[in-house]
Amino acid sequence: MRWKKAIALFLGLMLITTTLSFGRVSAEETSVTVILVSDNEADCALAQYLANVTGAVVVMTTWGVYDPNVTAEIMSYAPDEVIIIGGPEAVVEEYVNDLQELGITVERWGGQNRYETNLMVMTQAQIKFGLKFKDKLIMVPGNDTAGIKAALKIAVRERAMIAFVNETTNVTKLMLKLQVRTGNVTIVGTPFMNRTLLRVREQLRNQSRECNCTSVHVNITAEIALEAINAGEERISTAKALLENATLTPMQERLVERMLTLAEKELSEAKEAYSEGKYGKAYGMAIAAKAHAEFVIRIASSDWSMRMGLNPMMRANVTLHRLEAQIRVLENAGIDVSELKSLVEQLKVAIQNNDVEMVNVLLMKIEEALRELFMGGKSHLKAHAMPFARGGAP
Repeated sequence: MRWKKAIALFLGLMLITTTLSFGRVSAEETSVTVILVSDNEADCALAQYLANVTGAVVVMTTWGVYDPNVTAEIMSYAPDEVIIIGGPEAVVEEYVNDLQELGITVERWGGQNRYETNLMVMTQAQIKFGLKFKDKLIMVPGNDTAGIKAALKIAVRERAMIAFVNETTNVTKLMLKLQVRTGNVTIVGTPFMNRTLLRVREQLRNQSRECNCTSVHVNITAEIALEAINAGEERISTAKALLENATLTPMQERLVERMLTLAEKELSEAKEAYSEGKYGKAYGMAIAAKAHAEFVIRIASSDWSMRMGLNPMMRANVTLHRLEAQIRVLENAGIDVSELKSLVEQLKVAIQNNDVEMVNVLLMKIEEALRELFMGGKSHLKAHAMPFARGGAP
């Protein structure tokens, strides 16, 4: 199984130019919050928003993929709590287990899809951080990457709530849930999302004659189209990597093959449109390719998690990879890990000998020792992480 290193594909896209006062992690602080989020453009925007106004540290993982190095990165900030933005299909449950093993409090703000996650984050942010949003709402299609980038800038600048919409969104119910009046709404999007935007505007007009609704149109440039193509290509590569060792039923195999073929066809059409200067079409086809590749990732990742639960030696090998990454973090912070390294060497021998009983015994000892070193070495980790910590976009 290949575990792809977490990427920051959308970080450049999500950079916020608005000047804000960011928080910083320091060794003297008693509490550090890390936001763990996938590189899904919608969830990532929410994480960037919260980080910009709270100073929390954002750590990203590839959508639907477990990467032990991400756990080690989170550990390097010595957080007291981690907020996961996104459901378990976006940020897999293995991260929760890893972090809780270290004694870190984990809270997930995620629904069945990006729209439910959006509502949960906007609501929970007010409760947990005491954020006060102005009575203004920024609406943007939830899969419109370029539109989300523009909407995020406006929302941060004006301290407005941000809401993701699609063609089936009931605007009245949405605004009631967010407790926002109809009076002040900005609709943001690209021409690719015109059907969704028209439907939202129509509902707002029917809802109130006094709606102070403005629109921000985002043009699809060559750069935006190319970023979408790169994102689609990355998702397809991830899907293929996960499928290399997947064990699927014949029905699942046919389904993922069909979806992967469709994604590759759409990506090819996106590249062709881009070369012809048809950037709007290229953008739309690339987004479609990405969505179909994510369907494949969802199935392959579910298969991987199931096999992990049933195969103790497979689980031990993955855990070994994580432990080695975590030990490097502790060692780099100046913490003595000699005893831990000795136990890990014993674990390697037990894995090689396929000694399941000894593997389980050693894993219990190692996890306990690791937790003690982490809890006792937080000040060292915070001091070491201080130059690299950030609030908002890195």
